[in-house]
Amino acid sequence: MRRIFKRIPKASLLFFLVAGLFGLPMAISATTPTPQHWIVYVGGQAMSGNTMIMTMGYFPEIITIDVGDSITFVINSTEPHTITFLSGNPPLNPFSPQALAPIGGSVYNGTGIVSSGLLSQGQNYTLTFTKAGVYVYQCLIHPGMMGVVIVNPAGTPYPMTQAQYDQLASQQSSQSLASGLSLLQQVNLPATQGPNGTVIWHVDVGQQTPVSTEVTLNSMNSKVSGSAILTMTAPGVLTVQVSLTGLLPGETYNVGIFQGAAEAGGKSLYNLNPVVEASNGTGSSVTTLTLPPLSPFIPTSFGIPSAGWYINVSNSGNAVAAGDIIFPVSSVMGFLPNTLTIHAGDTVVWTDVDPDEVHTVTFVPQGMPIPEFGTPTSLIPTKSHIFNGTGYYNSGPMIAGVSYNLTFVTPGVYTYVCLLHDGMGMVGTIIVLPSTPSSNPQATLLSKQMSELNNTLNSLNSQVSQIGSLTSQVGQLNSQVSSLNSQVSQIGSLSSQISSLNGSQASYENSVNSKISSLYSLLTVLIVLVVISLILNVVLIARRR
Repeated sequence: MRRIFKRIPKASLLFFLVAGLFGLPMAISATTPTPQHWIVYVGGQAMSGNTMIMTMGYFPEIITIDVGDSITFVINSTEPHTITFLSGNPPLNPFSPQALAPIGGSVYNGTGIVSSGLLSQGQNYTLTFTKAGVYVYQCLIHPGMMGVVIVNPAGTPYPMTQAQYDQLASQQSSQSLASGLSLLQQVNLPATQGPNGTVIWHVDVGQQTPVSTEVTLNSMNSKVSGSAILTMTAPGVLTVQVSLTGLLPGETYNVGIFQGAAEAGGKSLYNLNPVVEASNGTGSSVTTLTLPPLSPFIPTSFGIPSAGWYINVSNSGNAVAAGDIIFPVSSVMGFLPNTLTIHAGDTVVWTDVDPDEVHTVTFVPQGMPIPEFGTPTSLIPTKSHIFNGTGYYNSGPMIAGVSYNLTFVTPGVYTYVCLLHDGMGMVGTIIVLPSTPSSNPQATLLSKQMSELNNTLNSLNSQVSQIGSLTSQVGQLNSQVSSLNSQVSQIGSLSSQISSLNGSQASYENSVNSKISSLYSLLTVLIVLVVISLILNVVLIARRR
C-alpha cells in the first residue's frame, strides 16, 4: 500500500483529500442511465358497413423496458378500458364504482393495486416502473384483455425501439381486427315455429372471436421445438394439443401453462400431460382442462387471455422450449342481423353471445332522451314482453348467455339501441309487417324451401343449358364426322374406280402385248417367206445361165 501512495504525486493526493472532505463530485463516478418513455396503444376499431369492430388488446401485447422507464397507455378506441395491475390481489368487481376510479397513483413498484380507472378515447395514462419484474395487467371491464410489461434492471439493452414496437402493435391490431371482420360472414340464425302460426326470430347481441389459437414453441438452449394448439371446445373446456421434435430418446418432457412471458418467466397455472419421446425424436400429448371464468364477476367469461400466458416445456427441471400464447380478440359492436323484417304476432329473441361485453336491448320512444347507462332506468328490465309500438322497453344489462324477447303486435318500423354502445353505432331495426295468411311459419318455411328449390332449379337449368351447349357442339362434331365419312366414302369410291381402271389398264396391256406378240409372229413368217423367195430367185437365175 505504501508503494502505491509513493507513486501518486503529492498534488494528486491533496486533490483527493480535499474532494473527499468537501464532497466535490468525482469524475470517475458511474453514468446514470437516462429513463426512456414508451407508448402502448389500448384497443382499436374499424367500421364494416354500419357495424363497429373493436379489438380487445394492448398493442404491443408484450413490451420490455428498464427500471425507471415510463409507459403512456393511449386509449385508441371509443370503447372505454382500464389499465390495471393487480399484483396478485383478487380482481375488482367491474360493476363497482371502485373499478371505475383511479387507484394507486402514477408509480408502480410491483406491489399493490394500481389502476388508471375507466378511460375513454382521447385519454391517456402514464405509469413509471421502479422495480424489475414481469407484470401482467388487464382491463377490469373486459375479461381476457391482458398485456405484459417486462421490467429489466436499469441499463439493460432494449430488445426493440419504439418504432419497432409501433410496427408490431400495428400488425397485432390489424390481425385482431381481421378476426373480428370474419365474424360478420358467419352469422346464420334460422327462424323457428312459434305458437298459433307465428314465427320466432333470433338476433345475436354482439359477437367475439372463437377461442382457438396456435403457439410456436421455440427452443431454449436445446434442440427441442414444436407447437401447441389451444381450442375452447365448450364453455370452460380447453383442449391443448402439444407436438414436439428434437426430443432425446426415451425422455419425458413436462409441459405447463404459465402466467407471464416466455422470455422472462412467470408462475405456473396449469399442468399439461407430459410428452414422451416416441420415435425419431418426436412426441405429442393432448390435455383437456376445465377452466374457471376469467372474471369471477362474469360467470360466462370463459376463454384464454389475449396475452399474459405462455407454454413452457422442461426436462429434468430445465426449460428446453417455450412460446407466448397470443390470442387476437375482437368484438362486434352490433346486432346480427342489423335489420330484421317480421310480421305482427312474431317474436324476436336477442341473445348476448360476447363473453367480454355487457349489452342492452332498449327501445326508446320518440321524444325521450336515451338514458345514460348506470341510471336506474337503464338497469331495470321492463316487465312487459308485448311490444305495441309505444313506450319504453329495456332488457337491462345482458351478459353472455342471457336472452331477452319481445312479441310485436303493431305494424311499423322500430329502432332500438344498446345503451352502452349506442355512440358506436350499435343500433338495430325491426320492421313489422301486417299479419297475413302467408306469414305463418309453415308458409314461411314453404316459401324458403320454394326459394331454395328455385335456386336449385336455376342452377340445374344453368347446368342443362351448359349440357345443351355441349350437345349442340357434339351435334356439330357429329355433322362434321358424317361429312368426313361421306368424304371417306367418296374416297373409297374413287379408290374402287382407280382399282377398276388399274384392272382395265392391265387387261388392255395384256391385249396389246398379245397383239404385239402376234405381229412379231407374222413378221417372223414374212421374213422367212422373203428369205425363201430370195433363195428361189437366186436358184432360178443360176439355172438360166
